[in-house]
Amino acid sequence: MFSASLNFRLRLFLSFSFLFTLIFPFSLSSIYAQSEATGKIAGTLVDAETGDPLIGANVFLENTTMGAASDLDGNYIILNVPVRSYTLIVNNVGYVDTKITNVEVKKDDVVKIDVAVKSEIMVSETITVEAKALKNTEASLLKDRQKAIAVSDAVSAEAMANSGSNNAAEAMTQVTGASIVDGKYIFIRGLGDRYTSTNLNGAEIPSTNPYKRAAAIDLIPTNLIDNIVTTKSFTPDKPGNFSGGAVDIHTKDFPDKFNLTLTTGVSYNSQTTFKKDGPIGYAGGRKDWLGMDDGTRDIPEALQSGDVFIPQDQVARNYPDAALELDRLVKSFNPQMTPVPVAPGINHNYSISLGNQFNVFGQPFGILGSFSYRQDHYSYVGGRLKRWSLRSAADDFLVNDFDFTDTKSNDEVLWGALIKASYKITPKHVISFNGMYNQNGESVARYLEGSYPYDLDEDEIFQTSFMGYNERNLKSLQIRGKHQLDFLADIRISWRGSVGTTKQDEPDLRYVTSFVNPKGISGIKLNVPPERYYRFLSENRRDFAIDIAVPFKQWAGLQSTIKFGAFASEKKRDYAERLFRYGQNPEFNFNGDMNEFFGPNNLGFLGIDSLVIGETAYYFNNIGLSLREVFLPANNYRGDENISAYYAMFDLPLYSRLRFVGGFRYEKTDIYVETQDKDLGIGDLDTEDFLPSVNFIYAFTENMNLRASYTKTLARPLFRELAPYASFDFVGGDTYIGNPYLKRTLIENIDFRWEWFSRPGEIYAVSAFYKNFHDPIEMAILNVNHEIKWKNVHGAIAIGLELEVRKKLDVIHESLKNWLIGGNLSIVDSEVDITESELELIRLTRPDAPEKREFAGQSPYLFNFNLTYDDPESGIVSSIYFNRFGERLSIVSLGGTPDVYEKPFNTLNFSFKWQFSTNFNFNFGASNILNDSREMSQTYKDKEYVYSAFSRGRQISFGIGYTQ
Repeated sequence: MFSASLNFRLRLFLSFSFLFTLIFPFSLSSIYAQSEATGKIAGTLVDAETGDPLIGANVFLENTTMGAASDLDGNYIILNVPVRSYTLIVNNVGYVDTKITNVEVKKDDVVKIDVAVKSEIMVSETITVEAKALKNTEASLLKDRQKAIAVSDAVSAEAMANSGSNNAAEAMTQVTGASIVDGKYIFIRGLGDRYTSTNLNGAEIPSTNPYKRAAAIDLIPTNLIDNIVTTKSFTPDKPGNFSGGAVDIHTKDFPDKFNLTLTTGVSYNSQTTFKKDGPIGYAGGRKDWLGMDDGTRDIPEALQSGDVFIPQDQVARNYPDAALELDRLVKSFNPQMTPVPVAPGINHNYSISLGNQFNVFGQPFGILGSFSYRQDHYSYVGGRLKRWSLRSAADDFLVNDFDFTDTKSNDEVLWGALIKASYKITPKHVISFNGMYNQNGESVARYLEGSYPYDLDEDEIFQTSFMGYNERNLKSLQIRGKHQLDFLADIRISWRGSVGTTKQDEPDLRYVTSFVNPKGISGIKLNVPPERYYRFLSENRRDFAIDIAVPFKQWAGLQSTIKFGAFASEKKRDYAERLFRYGQNPEFNFNGDMNEFFGPNNLGFLGIDSLVIGETAYYFNNIGLSLREVFLPANNYRGDENISAYYAMFDLPLYSRLRFVGGFRYEKTDIYVETQDKDLGIGDLDTEDFLPSVNFIYAFTENMNLRASYTKTLARPLFRELAPYASFDFVGGDTYIGNPYLKRTLIENIDFRWEWFSRPGEIYAVSAFYKNFHDPIEMAILNVNHEIKWKNVHGAIAIGLELEVRKKLDVIHESLKNWLIGGNLSIVDSEVDITESELELIRLTRPDAPEKREFAGQSPYLFNFNLTYDDPESGIVSSIYFNRFGERLSIVSLGGTPDVYEKPFNTLNFSFKWQFSTNFNFNFGASNILNDSREMSQTYKDKEYVYSAFSRGRQISFGIGYTQ
């Protein structure tokens, strides 16, 4: 393994060397293309009242001929500005002239000047300010939050750099009410991923996980992100399929100059790295380091066609040709069926991104690209996995179905590329292209051992193992345009089209179950024979959206907008599964050695045996382990989803301080899921929904708002949830069964927020929300076999309060000017009405069971805290982050058995970044410092019963980066 690690690093070093040979001349030409004594001035112009981008404004330098016009996003750039001090003037019809003095231009530097321009109605004479004051203005606060039309939170590129965040998932930890699950999935306001929409530049990012709606966003590096906006209240111009929040990651456009970023890092996990005693695994293929199987795990070539006849045992015993054919087929599989000890190497990651802006036919063309790679190992030993049931109302205890010690190891590779190109045909016509490619490969090994009273004698030991590989691939292409038609009342049109493909391949999932009796004799359980699964999922998605905004002046002359548009998406999924099951000769004994048991001496044709009856000898073929393919029609399905939508909305100032934003959205949903088992139900969801939205924004002062809104949104079931087939992770574990009769969930939302932007980079905010869920979807345990099924419950409500503070500590003393403290707290109370039929079943064993319960997936509280030190002079930025969530209902049990709850655990992370030279930086991080156990449990009559428990280990990371 160590040699393989060295070979990998050598490959990476040669790759980076090759990239440098390509990039270095490119960067030099970029640098020396300019005059040695020039710089640039760039920035963003927005309307001071609405926060909308100021389009077509003239920006020029006083007493010169140098200037530019702002584009559709309010951005401008003035090139080749000689080094000295200037006065910048912003001029636009209907707005007061704004002068910015003392703009110092330095050699090869870009001076950022963002300006909020006021209307002539509000101010009648020229405004003059100093550039020194403007340099502290964070444009994202002006554009994305303070003047936003909905309740939202925004994280700027500046805030990401200060926190040391490396990717979008890490950056999201700064958002009020947000928590990150498994390092990649976003939960907003404690609600599960079902109620969160994840988008890249407005287009939904497809998920490669069939059990989750949310996409993994840890692939997107922060150096490509301009901002991340989390919208918590719905407006009609956004898709209506969220309730917790809609997260939109905006990548950067038009880099001001050539930029290159290289990073590399390593990390050490206290439970996994270099550990020889504990982690388990198995031999994979030569391309595992690329997150893809090289064919090692493929179905053997002799069986790939799917129409090969596998002789049955009895036939093979009597016919030599059948015995030889069975022998050939059963021996064509990889014989390793159980994991072995491994010593994982160190985790490592690499990334490169570069971008530049060029003039093409006299107009700017910008391009940004990024590539990242990471390999992570994690494992745990001594985890606990238990299952319990309540058999009788008279019992004072839960009966144990099984009690296992749990060992699990994961080896995950994640790499991908992102490219964005934009061409400004004119300042008012822009075309852009977005492409993203993800490759993810995860090898999993798991071994469980313990008692299984439900299926074995009390003194027998149950053993089961699992070996699996999950390869996921995501491709996404997007093209979009933005236009302003001056000849048609300045109408603004934006459109986008995107296509995406998701593939998931799970080749050769291997399950083996055995037992050991008190005398030390081992055996293979005949009712759960060894099995090998091959699963493949393919999903194609395409969508198109158009938005048309018509500006007008209301009765008092204030700027207003009517906006309308349409959206259409189409998604197709195919899922196929093949299952091969081993058959065992009853006379064939298992001695506890799995390698020997699945060795060539025990597979297929073992020779010719004879049986003498009287004077007659009968000869037959001796067959060891045999093979047969089991076709389960229900485990093969196809799904189609078609969504179309139309909307209309007004953005209307009622007077200078009160703004109304509202309208409605119509969404038509058609989802169809059908398995090859014609006896099962067809998943068919056909709905039409009108989603209203009413938002009021009252500005107490220039920096203080009060927001109130009423909206209606929805949540749709996933394909996997509608497909009525069963799948499981390991023998004895949970089995998940789809439900073709699921309905979509409708949610009524009421939101209030008071927010005060006391100074740039500071905020105080108090939010309150109420959510009423109609037909929410939950998971329920059906029976003692631990079959879990998705189902609708009648209703649920969630009421919450959010508090947020972000404050610089120089208010205490000048010596603390580099310190920033931040924190947010979400408190949520939720309840679900239990249906009469379900309550009747529960009360058979628990007569005192309540009529309501908490909403599954909803945390009663969520707390985030951070303390940041940022010293520009030394180049040091250091932060400590703490997160904790409250106990939340995870799985709803059917009947009187208590529900399963996820216990709270504390997350403490530390980051340190030092920019020790103009181009180089060093970073250090420590995550999961407390290494709290992650537990799920059930409680009955004040006694707690462990459902599962494990810990992931502490992680220490080091990295170095180069930026130009």
